[in-house]
Amino acid sequence: MFYVAAFSVFTMLLLQTAHAGESVSEFFNRYGRLNGNFDPSVADLYSDTAKIHTFRRYPFGLQRTIVLSGAQWKSLIVTIMPLAKAKNDISTTSNVTISRHGQVYKIKANRYFTIKCYTDTGYYMIVAQNELKKWQIVEEYMETQPQSDC
Repeated sequence: MFYVAAFSVFTMLLLQTAHAGESVSEFFNRYGRLNGNFDPSVADLYSDTAKIHTFRRYPFGLQRTIVLSGAQWKSLIVTIMPLAKAKNDISTTSNVTISRHGQVYKIKANRYFTIKCYTDTGYYMIVAQNELKKWQIVEEYMETQPQSDC
C-alpha cells in the first residue's frame, strides 16, 4: 500500500513538473493554432489587465507606439479577426525561445507576416498563471509596418 501511494505521489509530481515545463510551450502552440485559424477565441488567452505594446515604423520616418489594455485588445481581436481571415493575413513564428523570470515566462520569437513579407524580430509575449492556474498573456510587444516588403 505504501509503495502504491508513494508511486502515485511521485508520478503526480513528475507529471506536474513535466506539465509545468511543457505547458508554456503548449500554450504558445495553442496561441499559434488559434491565430493561424483566425479563431477569435484567441482573445480568451489574454488577461484583461494585460499590456499590449505596438510599435509602428512608417517609411517616411515617423514612429508611433500604442499601448492597449488586454480588455481593449481582446475587443479589437474579435472585430479584426474576420477581416484578417478575408485577407488571409497569416503570421508564423520561428526562433522561439522561452525563459523563466520568477513566476512569469517570456516567449521571444521572430514573427513573419506573409501578407507584407516582413519579419518582426522584436516580438515577445509574457505569460503568467492566473488564479485558476491557467496561462494567460499578461504582456505582448510587436513591431508593425504599414507598407509591404513583397
